[in-house]
This record gives sequence, C-alpha cells and structure tokens, in this order.
Amino acid sequence: MADATHIDISRLENKIDSLSKQTDSLKGEISGIRGSVTQVRDEIQVLRQDFERLMNEQKKNATLQRATTEIVRIRQEIEQNFGNYKVIRETMLGVLQATDLALVKKTTISTVSEQLMLSTPKYWLAPCLVAVSAWIGNDKDLAERAIAEAVKRDEERTALTMALICRRNNRVQTCYEWLSIYFRNQNAADFSEGSLVYVDAYVNGVFGPDEHHMCDDYITQWLSELKGSDSLYDRNQEELWKKYCDKFTCDLGTVYPDLKDTVSEYGNIQSYVGRIRAVEPLSNNFNSMAHAHINQEKLKTTIDKNLIALISRYNEDEEPMRREEEYLQAIKEYDGDEAKAKAKIQALEQQRKKEALDLVQQMSRVIFGEDDVSVSEKKTAVSFLSNYINSGFKSYIKEHKESFPSSITMNVNGWTGQTTDGSNSAQLCTEYAQFLSDNCGQELEKAQTKAPLLWLIGAGITAVLAILAFFASPVLGVLVLLGAGACVLMSFLSKKKIARHMEEIKEKYQNMDTEGKNKIMACVAQWNDARNTVNQFDRNPVETLIA
Repeated sequence: MADATHIDISRLENKIDSLSKQTDSLKGEISGIRGSVTQVRDEIQVLRQDFERLMNEQKKNATLQRATTEIVRIRQEIEQNFGNYKVIRETMLGVLQATDLALVKKTTISTVSEQLMLSTPKYWLAPCLVAVSAWIGNDKDLAERAIAEAVKRDEERTALTMALICRRNNRVQTCYEWLSIYFRNQNAADFSEGSLVYVDAYVNGVFGPDEHHMCDDYITQWLSELKGSDSLYDRNQEELWKKYCDKFTCDLGTVYPDLKDTVSEYGNIQSYVGRIRAVEPLSNNFNSMAHAHINQEKLKTTIDKNLIALISRYNEDEEPMRREEEYLQAIKEYDGDEAKAKAKIQALEQQRKKEALDLVQQMSRVIFGEDDVSVSEKKTAVSFLSNYINSGFKSYIKEHKESFPSSITMNVNGWTGQTTDGSNSAQLCTEYAQFLSDNCGQELEKAQTKAPLLWLIGAGITAVLAILAFFASPVLGVLVLLGAGACVLMSFLSKKKIARHMEEIKEKYQNMDTEGKNKIMACVAQWNDARNTVNQFDRNPVETLIA
C-alpha cells in the first residue's frame, strides 16, 4: 500500500530545473534585446539630431539665398523710388562744401539744383537746395519762392536746416528768424534730446546775440506751459532735487564714531549735521556746472555735424524700405539665421525709441547723467533749473532741522547720562564711577562664596570619621584621614580661586572706568563739535546753491 501511494517527483524537479534554465536564458535574451533597443534609440536620436541640423542648415541657406535676392530687389526699388533723394542729399552737402571753398561756379550749382527740383516733387530738401543755390546766385525772388515751397513740405526741418546754414554764413538775424520757427514747432511736453542740443547751442551763444529775444521768449513759454499743466509741478520738482541732494549727505560714522556707538539721539544728529556738511560739495558740484568754460568752437563743430546729419537723414517715405533692407542685411550678416537677425533688428528699434520727456525732464536727465553729457548742456540745464534746484536744496536742509536735539543721552556699559553742552562732564564721570563702584561691589559680593568653609567643615567631619575608623581598621582610618587632607587642600584651592576671580573683577571694572570716562569725554567733544557746526550754519544759513 505504501509503495502504491509513493509519488516520484524527480521528473517534476528536473522539468522545473529545465524550465528555470530556460527562463534565465530568456531573461538574458530580453536583456540583450533591451540593450539593442537602447542602442537603436540612441542611434535614432543621433540621426534625428543630424536630420534637424541638416534641415536647419537647409532652411538657413534658403533664407540666406532669399535674402540675397531680396536685398538686390529692395535696393533697386530704393534706387528707383528714392535715388534722387540720395542725389539731393549729396548735392546739398556738396553745395555747402563748395560755398565754403568757393570752388564751383554759381551757374553750375543753380543748374544742378533746379534739375533735381523737377525730379523730386515731394521731397522737402529739394526746394531747400534750390533756395540755397538762388541765395548763392543772389536771386532773391527764386530763393523766397523755393523757401515757401520747402516750408510747405516740412516746416520744422526746413526751418532748422536754414537756421544752421545761416549760422555757418554768419547771418545772425535771419538765423534767429528760422530758429524761432523751429522752436515754435517744438512741444514742451515731449522734448527730444536733439532739440535740447539746439537750445544749448543758443544759450551758449553759438548762434550769436539774440537782440530781440525771440528764442528766449519760447523757452520761457515752454517752462510756463509745463508749470501750468500740473498744479503739483513745482512741488514734484522740489522733491526731485531734494532726492538729488540726498546723494551728497555726509555719513558721520567716521566723523563722530563715539556718538554713533553711544548716543541715543545720533540718528537725529546725523540727519541734520550730515546735510550741513553736504552743502560745500553740493555747492561745488553745481557751481562747477554753472561756471564751466564752454569751448564755442567745439560746440560749433557739433552743430555743423548735426546739420550734416539732418541733411543726410532718410525721409519718412523711405523708412519702410530702409527698414526692410536693414533686416535683409542682418540675415546676410548672420548667414540666414532669422532668429539672430530679428534680435538685432529689435535691439536697433529699441535704441531708436526714445522715452517721451518734457523739457525740464530732459534738462534734469542731463544734470543727473554721468556719461556722454557735454559740459555746455549741464551749464544750460543748471541755468534754467536753478530755481527748482534751490527750492529742493532748501527743503533738503530744513527737513530735519527741528529734530536736531538740544541734549544727548549717553549709554556706557549700562550707565546713562545726559548733557546739554558738556559743562557737567566731571559730574557725569563721577556718576559713572559710582555706578561702576556699585556694580563692582555687588559682583564682588557674589564672588565671595562659602565653598572654602564648606570644604573645611567637610575636612573636620572626615577627620572625626578617620579616628573612629582606626578602631575598626587602621588601613581604613588612614584612607579616611587622607580624604580629610584632600578636603583641606580643596578649601585652600577654592579660596585662592575666589581671590583671583575678585582681582579679575576689580581689574575689569578699573578698565571699564578708564575706557568709559574716555568714551564720555569723547562723546562730549564730538557733541560740542556737532553743536558748533549747527550753530555756525544757523547763524549764516546757505539759502541757495546757485546764485
């Protein structure tokens, strides 16, 4: 019966072992497949990157070829539509140079100018060229008719061009008539940097004496318009220049170090005295601008360059094509990379955009500016803004005057004392010494512990125990007696430690006494210096920075 029920599982075990081996083999194959898949994926990624790179290169090449073709087209269109504009600009510059050197016949200039006038019926510079040519040829009637046409096409640029040309030829009265027209076209609330250059040149006498004050009146009118446009304009300007003055406030930390570390009222001292000490550097700053020497020849050269730039500037109807040409040129520069080309064009556009500033803001910007600001522009700005600057300075000085303390409170090592003028210095030092003496006494009292006495009591008790121990065991008695001796030694060491600690306390308070009294006297001296600075200034206050 037992043999019948016996089950032979060896075959099953062999099959399981075989199946396990097959499974391990399968796992190895799967692992190998995974490795192959990973390799294939990496190769596909590399191929994809190479494909994308190839596509980008093809796209850039196509863009570059298209830009190369388009730039030829746009330049042909510019030449076709605005080629005469370029000729007029070059001719005008040539005429100005020719009149300076007297190398060209008047008839030649007149003939060329009239031919160009016929070919450009809309361009404002064409009749200006005819007018200058007629002027050179003493044809007053033609000059007046040409000027009238130029003004009709673009009054502002015509007026400025003629003003600058008249300046070159020392026709002062005519120059101011044109400059007056130019100024009349300016908006005080949106005043360009370029316009400020001509105001600066006018103020510094580049255009000659303005006997009838034509341009002075416009500048006065602009300032009045700005002031009338906002009821808080004066107040805002006062705040602006007060903030400007703030940059010059002297930090008294190195001047009055003991006041800074010790006196509760130091903040109020700093607020007023720091501003008083700023008066001299502020005055030097503005007076260096207001009385700066102006190199008129250099300024005249700048104005002549502006005339050349004005004449050479593209006209408005040229701008769209010129912008397109600029973009195509950027694509060529970056070998068909449109993203880089667009980034460059956006940066150029950002440079061209100017924040809208009014006349006073433009002048303020000039004074605030550190770089690329001419000496003459600063001088001009200061001359017009002196009232606002002085108002801001007055507010700056007076803002913290009332908070200047009449006395100071010193805090030295936990002691506090007050003085008005330092006359009670000796009393303060005495009070400080008494304060330290009291504290020292309290600390010495705490240092006098009962530890030595307790160790002696312990020694006595141990000695009694040692005597009793001798009866039980001489060895034990000796050991306990040694313990009594140790207690005596500890009592001696503890007493010595307390004495040393008390000496350290006395030395500490002695140093605190010396240093604290020195601190008190230094504070008094610095406080008196601050008081004298304030008293002297208040007796002769500086009301204005710019006379």
